[in-house]
Amino acid sequence: MSKGERRRTIVYSNLGKKADLKSASQNDNELNWEDVIIIGVNNPIDNNKKKKTKKKDEAEGQKNDVNKNNKKTKKKLITQNTELVPKKKMSKKEIIQMQKKMAIKKISTFVLLILLIIGAVIYIFLSPLFNIKSIEVINNNCISTGQIINLSGLSTNENVLKFSKKEVRNNILSNPYIEDAKIKRDIFSNKVQIEIKERTATLMLEYGNSYVYINNQGYILENSVEKIDSPIINGYITPLEEIRPGNRLNKEDLSRLENVLKIIESANSNGLGDLITKINIKNKKDFIVTMETEDKTVYLGSCTDLSTQMLYIKEMLKREQGKEGEFYLDMDLNTSNPVFKEKV
Repeated sequence: MSKGERRRTIVYSNLGKKADLKSASQNDNELNWEDVIIIGVNNPIDNNKKKKTKKKDEAEGQKNDVNKNNKKTKKKLITQNTELVPKKKMSKKEIIQMQKKMAIKKISTFVLLILLIIGAVIYIFLSPLFNIKSIEVINNNCISTGQIINLSGLSTNENVLKFSKKEVRNNILSNPYIEDAKIKRDIFSNKVQIEIKERTATLMLEYGNSYVYINNQGYILENSVEKIDSPIINGYITPLEEIRPGNRLNKEDLSRLENVLKIIESANSNGLGDLITKINIKNKKDFIVTMETEDKTVYLGSCTDLSTQMLYIKEMLKREQGKEGEFYLDMDLNTSNPVFKEKV
């Protein structure tokens, strides 16, 4: 073993004797502590190395932890609200430009939406998928279904959404026999339903050599030469030029018409309704009823006690059967008795 490779070993007993390192140093000036192994005592150099290594490892671990924490912090900052990130202050000009862009974007979106809606509406109105397939008329008795459809102006293969219900209703109401009309359209079955409420002719006006049919509300329905099974009203004061289908009797005649209806109602309840053929309303204080089949004319006055008057008429018809004449009941029947005047 060479001098450089030689290693000196100093042994200390466990009993507490310590070697004199100084004398050992004197014996060999070239003693290398790195090569010295002391039994029973830790090598201070190795301990220093271990400490340095441990500190280094701890420092590296702390560094790694710091790096991990930094990465987590960066990631968290990225996901946080952008308000935490300092914003660059915008100039007034940039703000105005940004607002203009936003306004243009909103307007463009709105215009696009309107165009889409218009396109959809045009498609619906032009598409044959929405054409009328059938027209149904209900609750009509006097006026035929064909007449009502012709009045409506509707036709199949016309768009079910294109027509105006108000216009169709007004067209139908141009017929005086129709009091009301309800229009319903079903876009799923492409069907139109017309529900009719009709007026019924209950009275007639004498009009020259013809007759004018009216209903209980005084609406003029039709001018005809044919006579219907209804009482005739004469003595009305509505001007002849106003007696046209679709018009109504004037206010004074409508007021007198109320008494006419009361007379008919009371007569019907006493079994005399079928005997009344004419009612003269010229004098509102003296309504005159004609019973042609009985050859009798009845003066009712102002019709203040119709129920009592009808009872007297029934009794007088039995008593004066077969005689032509006039009944006078235009008095206070509580104090006076009715009078029959036979025609001579």
